[in-house]
Amino acid sequence: VYGFLGDVNLFHGRAHEGLVHLEGMELDSPEHSAAQNAKAFAYVRPHDLDVQRYTAGSNIDADGQSRGIVAKLSRAIVVGPIARLELTPTETNQPADDNGKDNLIEAQISAQQYQEMNLKEGEVLVVTPRRARVFVDEGALI
Repeated sequence: VYGFLGDVNLFHGRAHEGLVHLEGMELDSPEHSAAQNAKAFAYVRPHDLDVQRYTAGSNIDADGQSRGIVAKLSRAIVVGPIARLELTPTETNQPADDNGKDNLIEAQISAQQYQEMNLKEGEVLVVTPRRARVFVDEGALI
């Protein structure tokens, strides 16, 4: 249902005691503090992804945890005030989807930010969720 309401990125991972581990990064999820290594899904809208240039170590926080997903800019489409970015994770443990496609991350930033950052296709970026909707496999909590 969440995907039906518009564009969304789906990330698979595990929830454990209020943290969700997704594709090498952690997200706080206090609403799932009872989860014990349960299967989890995180949905992130394209406009809820922060996009920055990647530099060595730029995706690591002060605690040594990965704070974002390193991805290559595959395609950028600027339409009016919005830049739609298609990114391919550089390292992923996620299988291809049912159609055999590699996982693609869709992000949206303002056209102004896109121009100011002077992004180029093929460039490596870090995308970090600002907000995610996390669902935990309820069967795992029984």
